[in-house]
Amino acid sequence: MQDVKRTLNLIAGSFAIAGIAIAAVLSAIDLGEPTSPDLADGGALASAIFGAIGFLIALQWWSRAGEISRTAARVQMGFIVRVAVAETGALLGILTLMMTGSNTALLIGLALFLVSLLLLTLGLSRISE
Repeated sequence: MQDVKRTLNLIAGSFAIAGIAIAAVLSAIDLGEPTSPDLADGGALASAIFGAIGFLIALQWWSRAGEISRTAARVQMGFIVRVAVAETGALLGILTLMMTGSNTALLIGLALFLVSLLLLTLGLSRISE
């Protein structure tokens, strides 16, 4: 189980660093002013909603981690699926940035994704052998 936890922590750290790097690079590119402010607002709202869903799923993982004995394979699969769901808000933020030029959705999605990753890794530490 220790090897699985170490691997999942490495994966979470890689996702966090990659998300920050992508946001930094894409924010540095000047795409101009948002062409459609309504679409930018809608993208920010969608990013916030999907990011909040990922956050709630990560919060549920953290609160229930360690209650039931699980195999290493189940822990690994559950963690990866939850990371994928939590990442959806950040991906919608990237899509909104490319479509409209507004950084707001990307920053909202990335912030919620990073908090979700933190909760997921904290939940890993609560899982016993």
